[in-house]
Amino acid sequence: MKKFTFLLLMSCAFINAQFTSPNNGTSYTLTSLSAAAPTVLVKNGLEYTLTADLTISATDKLLISEDATLKVNSGVAIYVFGEYKTTAGNFTITASTIGSPYRGIRFEEGSFAEMKNTRIEYGGGVRVLTANGFLMDNCILYKNNNSGSTNLASSAALAIFQGSGHVVKNSQFLENSRAGINSGASGAVSIDITNNYFYGNNTDNGNYPQINMGPAGVDSTRVLNNNIIGNRAITKSGGISVSGLLGGVNRFRIQGNTVKDNRYGITHQGAGSSGIIRNNIIENNNTENLPNAGGSGISLTGTQKVIVRNNQIRGNLWGITILSNAVIDLGTANDFGNNVFKNNINAGNTVAFYNNTANVVTAIGNCWREDEISNDTMVQAVIGSVNPNTVTFKPYNCGESLAVSDVSKSSMKIYPNPSKNHFFLETETSGNIVIQDLSGKVVHSSLVVKGKNEISTNLQSGVYIITQQSEGKRSNTKLIIQ
Repeated sequence: MKKFTFLLLMSCAFINAQFTSPNNGTSYTLTSLSAAAPTVLVKNGLEYTLTADLTISATDKLLISEDATLKVNSGVAIYVFGEYKTTAGNFTITASTIGSPYRGIRFEEGSFAEMKNTRIEYGGGVRVLTANGFLMDNCILYKNNNSGSTNLASSAALAIFQGSGHVVKNSQFLENSRAGINSGASGAVSIDITNNYFYGNNTDNGNYPQINMGPAGVDSTRVLNNNIIGNRAITKSGGISVSGLLGGVNRFRIQGNTVKDNRYGITHQGAGSSGIIRNNIIENNNTENLPNAGGSGISLTGTQKVIVRNNQIRGNLWGITILSNAVIDLGTANDFGNNVFKNNINAGNTVAFYNNTANVVTAIGNCWREDEISNDTMVQAVIGSVNPNTVTFKPYNCGESLAVSDVSKSSMKIYPNPSKNHFFLETETSGNIVIQDLSGKVVHSSLVVKGKNEISTNLQSGVYIITQQSEGKRSNTKLIIQ
């Protein structure tokens, strides 16, 4: 009898150690959820602690309406089969103990999710299995641990595995252990990744780009107007990869991005792939400094056809490389390429373009040597090819430097400036900010609301750049700390 009673008590303890919503159409807020499961979600003012796994069933909802902080205990996870929606202006999901990460958040097949105005940090990331359009807007994903097999998003801070209509915009991905965003190698994912800021992801220093997308299917992957900035101490982290390694149809557009200080800039592989790479700044992607292993501003392998126009490609080990029968359109007589190349150097050789295929490449109307008045011999010196005379490059041009597509400017006021690590920021719109030192390292990030925000930092004296982004608008100004 004693043994039976002990087992029964242990069984009840296990059941009570987690909470699954009743699947009867109930809508929860954090407050009402805490009332329903007070030992699982412990409320303390505007701070909550999740002590055990939480599951929102298929017909139920979790509506985040409070500006609050949710602390999640080590090893605990959130599973959403129903609906999750944020209406709060400033919500944080963090670890109860920094250094002991929670497992993360998983949106199951058939779920509906809108994550807005949320800082997600020190956990196992966000895994999206639903094919319904997932939305992430004005969020910060910071120092999530995606390395362990028990973490829900084991390959990226945000991992998306199927479906179309997904949107990730106006958000930051900072110093996560692997990629900022990725999708699987087989499931088709079409997505808009727009106006986001990526810095120093892949702190594990494995072979992961900051944006690592698989095939898009009959729709497209669109990577538009993002900053993808590497930490040069992380030598193996790439910039953008949009590939279809397992075949199938894949379409993509990579446009208006700034890609700097990564192992490589933009890469694509896949025989069923076609796309457009336009109006990007691609600079100094050479952190590994091994020309046989990477370092291209743009690298294409086996693609059907990729149109490349109006890019600025400087300071990489290679400018553009194509391999394995890839097809590239670098400019025609009726549609000039208008790509600008400068100082793409490896082993003492400047290589603006290298054709490692047997294909004839049309590359008309590009500036092959920026800031130089070139002749045919000078242009030929920076174009390489496995087979001679396979690149048609005349006529060429070296006009004024091209600019990335302008992002509409927002306005903000900072005072006092100079300050002593405590200042106010006034802005016309809600959004998020990053503060960088003059080397480009991110030293602070936070969400901000429309109107007056009080900001406290712990920075050394010096000059910094503070950037706000919100709904497709970006502005920056100097911040002086005394």
